[in-house]
Amino acid sequence: MNIDNTERGIGWFERVLGLVEKYKIRHFLKAAFVILLIAAIVGFLKNPYAPFEWYDAWKEKQHQEQMDLRAVNNDKIQHLIEKSLYKIEADRIMILELHNGNESIGGLPFNKCSATFEYMDNGLYPCAELYQNQQLSLIPFASHLFSKGYFCGDLKDLESIDRGLYHKMASNGTEHFAACVIEGIDKPLAFLIVSFKTKTEAHNCDLVREQIRHISLEIAVLLELNRR
Repeated sequence: MNIDNTERGIGWFERVLGLVEKYKIRHFLKAAFVILLIAAIVGFLKNPYAPFEWYDAWKEKQHQEQMDLRAVNNDKIQHLIEKSLYKIEADRIMILELHNGNESIGGLPFNKCSATFEYMDNGLYPCAELYQNQQLSLIPFASHLFSKGYFCGDLKDLESIDRGLYHKMASNGTEHFAACVIEGIDKPLAFLIVSFKTKTEAHNCDLVREQIRHISLEIAVLLELNRR
């Protein structure tokens, strides 16, 4: 049976070669290419903006798909921090995403961060608006966090590192907090800050560190998808 199939295949191949030689199919393909080229030129002359319109439509479609994906990922991130708040027994969770701001006179972008996600326990007021377009050079704690990767301690421990941030967090009633850098594939993406109004045994730094490490990894995946 296999021999028969092989012979039939060889015979079919030989017939194809015969047709190519007899009808000069190569010439036909060349003619078809010329006709398609002429049609493209005529179409361009009729509407020279057609390629640009097609490109703009393609870019708009890509942009809309990216926006739809970002909306889905953002919902997942918000749900994740809401669930994590109660799991860690925290009072507030906030994500500050890193981004570029306006350029300096030398053309270099300013490095900034802004609060893009926040969830807090009942009875607390949102404070994300206090953390918009924050210049990293004015936040010593940012450099400390980049260097160490993680922080956990009482708010008073922050005062010697960053007095400005210390007073801002104190105004929100924070007594104890933990923070880490959310690392992307090739660069840091954001800061994750988990704060507590009171310190309990559940807020053991080693335990909290392990918990927010898992959370930050999940968030990193979703933020990376938003960059694509």
